[in-house]
Amino acid sequence: MRFFKRKRNIIIISIIIVLIIIISICSRKSTNLPVKTAKIAIGTINEFVRTSGKLEPLVDVEISSDIMGKALNIFVEEGSKVKKGDKLIQIDFINQKSRLREAQTSLDVAITNLEYKKFLLANKKELLNDSLISYSEFKIAELDYNNALSHHESAKSYYEISKDNMEKTLLLSPINGIVSGLYVEEGENIITGTMNNPGTVLMTISDNNQMLVKSDVDETSIIKTKKGNIAEIVFDAYPDTTFTGTVTKIANRPDLTNTLTEIGTVFPVEILINGDYENLLSGMNCEVSIITESKDSVIKVPIQAVVMREGNEGIFTMKNSIAKFVDVKSGIIGKEFIEIESDSIEEDMKIIIGPFTSLKRLENNDRVTDREFKGKPGLSQGE
Repeated sequence: MRFFKRKRNIIIISIIIVLIIIISICSRKSTNLPVKTAKIAIGTINEFVRTSGKLEPLVDVEISSDIMGKALNIFVEEGSKVKKGDKLIQIDFINQKSRLREAQTSLDVAITNLEYKKFLLANKKELLNDSLISYSEFKIAELDYNNALSHHESAKSYYEISKDNMEKTLLLSPINGIVSGLYVEEGENIITGTMNNPGTVLMTISDNNQMLVKSDVDETSIIKTKKGNIAEIVFDAYPDTTFTGTVTKIANRPDLTNTLTEIGTVFPVEILINGDYENLLSGMNCEVSIITESKDSVIKVPIQAVVMREGNEGIFTMKNSIAKFVDVKSGIIGKEFIEIESDSIEEDMKIIIGPFTSLKRLENNDRVTDREFKGKPGLSQGE
């Protein structure tokens, strides 16, 4: 009796468990999952390489001096706009002025002596032609003239060097631009550079008519990046404005300063900004999206709409409140959308794009309820 009683209890318990499972499945199947939907559209997808960068002028000129001395006058201040040829700094010129005066005097003496020796040579030549002097006397006069000529050339060179040094005491702007950095004060000594010791950089002048963004692209993305690629740039100071630029330079070697950091191996890339950027300032940080590939007239869906089920990649379509899983093949990925290919989908078909909690639980043939999506428009024609 005990054996049959125990067997009966086991059967009862098993039946209860089966009923609970059936009720649970039926309950789950009868519950409509709330979902967000959008219609499939055909449009353009741009594939991006994303990185950060910093704004710099295309032309940055560091001003230094070839002449030692004190800075007597500084005619500009940081932020001043200058034109080519404008005065920047006057260096103490007393020593250079004295050397120039000395060089001028030496040159004047050399010119006078050369004219005198030239006169003597001409006179000796006439006397030689009349056989009134010996040939050796004529050669001595010719030698004196050549020595005077050499001395004149030496004095002339010394004068030109002294004049050039005098002119270099007044530093002029080599370009039109803005004084983006001023590193010297009036009265400060200016040191010239040597082979092993760089000279004093007095100021930096930047030409802001052309600006570029310098960024670092990691080694996995640099192979996709090409000169001429268009880039979208958003500066931290102007988060609601998107600037465009063109990739103009890609380094052939990695930036060794970042190779051993957590950034990994990166390659410097320069992007020339297009259009109006008068409100941008050198040194601003930005986020850069370089368009490495673009496809037109492709079927695209929001990235989150593509899910995996049993190792297959696909999307959920919705018809008559029933979710259907459709296998797809994904292509390039944009900022918000991904390209898909499938013979089972067509334009304007309704697909499930969220929310994440529903997509995670969703299975084929589940009943769903379309909840109004008040976010961004579902699928625009471009990205």
